[in-house]
Amino acid sequence: MNRYSYTCLDKEGQKLQGVIDAENDESARIKLMEQGLKILRVDLLSSENDIDTRDSEHWEIEEFAEEQLSDFGKAAWSEESEFVSTLPKVSQPEIDGIPLSACLLTLAEETNSRQLSRIFQNIANDLEQGVIPEHSFDRHLKSIPHHLESLILAGAQTKHLESIIEDYIECQRYLKQSRHKILISLFYSGVLIAVSFLLFYFLMVKVVANFKSIFEGFGTELPSLTVLAFHISDVFSEYGLQMLGWFLLISIGIWFSFDLFRLQSTRRRVINKIPVFGGILCNTSNAQFCRMLATMTEARINLPDAIELSAKTTKDPNLIAGCQLLKSRAKEGLSLSQASSGISQFSKGFVHIFRWQDRPDIFIDSLRASSNIFQAKANMKTSSLVFMLQPIVLAGILIIVSFPIGAIYLPLIKLLNDLS
Repeated sequence: MNRYSYTCLDKEGQKLQGVIDAENDESARIKLMEQGLKILRVDLLSSENDIDTRDSEHWEIEEFAEEQLSDFGKAAWSEESEFVSTLPKVSQPEIDGIPLSACLLTLAEETNSRQLSRIFQNIANDLEQGVIPEHSFDRHLKSIPHHLESLILAGAQTKHLESIIEDYIECQRYLKQSRHKILISLFYSGVLIAVSFLLFYFLMVKVVANFKSIFEGFGTELPSLTVLAFHISDVFSEYGLQMLGWFLLISIGIWFSFDLFRLQSTRRRVINKIPVFGGILCNTSNAQFCRMLATMTEARINLPDAIELSAKTTKDPNLIAGCQLLKSRAKEGLSLSQASSGISQFSKGFVHIFRWQDRPDIFIDSLRASSNIFQAKANMKTSSLVFMLQPIVLAGILIIVSFPIGAIYLPLIKLLNDLS
């Protein structure tokens, strides 16, 4: 263990000097940053003689009072119930001095969901008429997903409803934009593939099949490419539609078999392995999760339940399954870093977001920074998908169309050479 002298600025901007024990320079800097200090200089002390023992009292590091994540949530979540079930018995609670009804009306205007907007407006109208929030929520929140209902209840009780729902709406907006870009790109590519398949089928069944009888009448040896095209033409003429029907039926069967055996997380994990496309979905889900978890941690919502709720807002079965396992491990007393290790649903980059779990202020900031990083990765991969997919599809179409045409022209060239 080495000793380092440091010069830092505390939260009030006052200069602070001292010594700290650490394994290396990086570890010393991390310890100082965890104390909320701004580092000006860190130097390795070669010997104890470098320290003036008379002033040793002024060289010791100042210990700041720290909040642990285990303290977060005592105000909102009950250990006996999974989600919030009680609300303040007041007619019109306020959030930062603003009536809850006004916050709900603002959120109703911002959300893109007509159903959610209508629910917020109805609850706001009830609150303005003096209805107790608990009764209004019981009346209007039955038609929305359970995780969203829990978010609204938790936000109302902790007086952070506006920030929680704003982040939820923003996350849903990012998810919708990402899906919109992917669907547009896939739709365009799918139309090109479908048209090229129909053209290929027409050429093989109608054109190549007619040339087969012509070339066989010449009695000349045909190129191997032309022979292959004739075999494919025979198969398509006899089994083409049946092959297409069986392909669609098997694909649909495989897709829904995951739902039948409740393996949606496995299906999503397989999709995440697809280059570029899987990365977009994975990074978008991770960005949503980090943003919602930061907001709920800041609202002092119990961490295990906040993790599960944040995962459910992403609608990612793989991430939901992983966070449910993480929640059960965390409730057994393990730290988030320990609990997240070895969970197959989590990528290596995702596990690192829990490294600052013991410092809520740093943990919240790191979650928001991680959310921005994951979203930037998703946007970059989305641009790459749009840029790469169209040339690849066009190249595939060119190959598919040129195959039967080339198979027809090669024998004609050979016949002309034989005649000459």
